[in-house]
Amino acid sequence: MQRQILFTTDDIARSKSQVAQQRLTRLNPDIELVSLQQRLKGDALRHAVSRADVVLDCTDNMATRQEINAACVALNIPLITASAVGFGGQLMVLTPPWEQGCYRCLWPDDVEPERNCRTAGVLGPVVGVMGTLQALEAIKLLSGIETPNGQLRLFDGKTSQWRSLALRRASGCPVCGGQHANSIQ
Repeated sequence: MQRQILFTTDDIARSKSQVAQQRLTRLNPDIELVSLQQRLKGDALRHAVSRADVVLDCTDNMATRQEINAACVALNIPLITASAVGFGGQLMVLTPPWEQGCYRCLWPDDVEPERNCRTAGVLGPVVGVMGTLQALEAIKLLSGIETPNGQLRLFDGKTSQWRSLALRRASGCPVCGGQHANSIQ
């Protein structure tokens, strides 16, 4: 809860999705939010993704990130993924036709990195930076403003420095590679 600006200590035993829906609706009563209190997998995840114009992946485990990526690629829904571990953050904008690849091209298996939220902790301000930039990229995408696609942007909170790495589609990627209808030949 220490990283979440929507919540207070009064919300500790409450559903995060319900509290978030209530607080956000109070901020803007004209928005439509759906609060789900379940882990989405398989068909339920694909159905939820199919209803989105863009997906923001804010999850903290590799298996879920990979499943979200696969659903987005299969349904041609743009994906903006952000994460934070310790003083570091990562941000990627991935869009159809997946010319620069997908999340699985960069991380080809479901193995959790040795350095993750559970082992290295997370700093609230880094989460805030990454979440704010993730929201900005979504607004740009939805507004038709060009955004850097297919780059892994890395943030170092100790130095406040950024660096970007260009992604490349993995030819044998089971998600967006040669077998995918939108593959680049």
